[in-house]
Amino acid sequence: MTAYPILVKIHISLFLIAPLALCMGMPFPLALSSLESSKQVFIPWAWGINGCASVISAVLASLLAIHFGFTWVILFAVSLYVLCLLLFINEFE
Repeated sequence: MTAYPILVKIHISLFLIAPLALCMGMPFPLALSSLESSKQVFIPWAWGINGCASVISAVLASLLAIHFGFTWVILFAVSLYVLCLLLFINEFE
């Protein structure tokens, strides 16, 4: 991989990172837009919970990775994303 030109490395990196960034970056804006149309009173709560979770998750992920391993942290994170997706789908059916 180190023998490839820099532009090839950039394209490979973007190709690998873009799907993950899209999957991780879209749930919160989509939830905010759905709250905006139906339950605006919860928008400040959503921002507060998001900020709190962002701070706690960085420290917690490091501690859990040291104790259980990185694979378990990833599996836990994926399960939380799936749980949130299921809750989101059930809320707006």
